Amino acid sequence: MKGTKKKILDAAIFLFNKNGLPNVKLQHIADYCEISVGNLAYHYRTKDVLLKSIDQVIQDDINSLLSNTKTFPYLIDFDNQLSNYFHSINKYAFYFLDVLELERCYPELQEHRVQSISRMIAQIYTWIELNVKNEIIKPKLSDNQYQITSRLIWMTISFWMTQQKVLGKKVSDEGLFKEEIWNHLLPILTENGLLEYEAIIFPQLSNLKNLLSN
Repeated sequence: MKGTKKKILDAAIFLFNKNGLPNVKLQHIADYCEISVGNLAYHYRTKDVLLKSIDQVIQDDINSLLSNTKTFPYLIDFDNQLSNYFHSINKYAFYFLDVLELERCYPELQEHRVQSISRMIAQIYTWIELNVKNEIIKPKLSDNQYQITSRLIWMTISFWMTQQKVLGKKVSDEGLFKEEIWNHLLPILTENGLLEYEAIIFPQLSNLKNLLSN
């Protein structure tokens, strides 16, 4: 995608992130792009049409993160995936903040969102099960223990920005984002898993905190 259409999409995402999905009209996007609303409407007739195009961009990015070919044999691989999630959340903040607006007014987009959620939870669960076999994560104590853990990790990822805004804290702290998710996993790591965490993951989290404080 090139030229005016990409300029409009980028501007819409920026304004939706900054001001919230319900508060942005086509006129606001046209003004930001320094074009007439008629020119914008030539490319995207309505806000709904524009959002469908943005949804396709978001789904393409999410699909690359949730690809079936992605594997996470080590803790560092999952940590890298957390970085990918973090940057996607910041890139498409409105998609994670304006959940009720999407559900109420854009059911097709919400349906895509639900499908992505199921795939994300399944990916996390598969990673946990793999690392149980690798003796990095302890065997489950109940049949649904790790399904629940996977859902809790998904909730922390998806609602990270919302909880930070509600608490009046920074949303740009990748170290804290990762730390909260790893805290779901620390109690279920085996001795080998804890050694790998302390040798590789903990230093990276500390480094992120140092970078933010400087």
